[in-house]
Amino acid sequence: MALRAVAAALLAFALSLGAELAVFTLIGPPSEVALDALGAPVAEEVAKRLAMLWLGAGWGLTGLAFGVLEGALKIAEWHAAGVAGGAASVMQHWAYGRFAEASRHGLWLAIGLHAGFNTTMILGSLALGSPAVWFAPVLAGLLLLASFGTNRFTRGR
Repeated sequence: MALRAVAAALLAFALSLGAELAVFTLIGPPSEVALDALGAPVAEEVAKRLAMLWLGAGWGLTGLAFGVLEGALKIAEWHAAGVAGGAASVMQHWAYGRFAEASRHGLWLAIGLHAGFNTTMILGSLALGSPAVWFAPVLAGLLLLASFGTNRFTRGR
């Protein structure tokens, strides 16, 4: 199951990147706020769902694998914000998967949580005056912690 989740995460990453590039090509680049608040969450979560369906993977492990992939790319920047963003990516994508797996409306829940997280990050950055390095991992950690608060999960995914 873990190999399927890793394969689904890799496929989802490629699909979401392709979708975002297609949008840029067809309609031009949207504003950064629109892309962060809604474009990326929809592209990433729909791509994860399609890849999971095609490969028979579960939400939780696919979310974790996707977060590790996205996080590794952020950590590769090798500065404090990259490391903090990488840690946040792992926690938030795992949490989206865990919540989605426990819901009958998993895709919509994942999109809503992802868009809400990104919007909170945008508003938090505005309120704090600049992107705070600690804000993303703290928020993502709280989201992941909350995902463990339900007893509807099965097999520890």
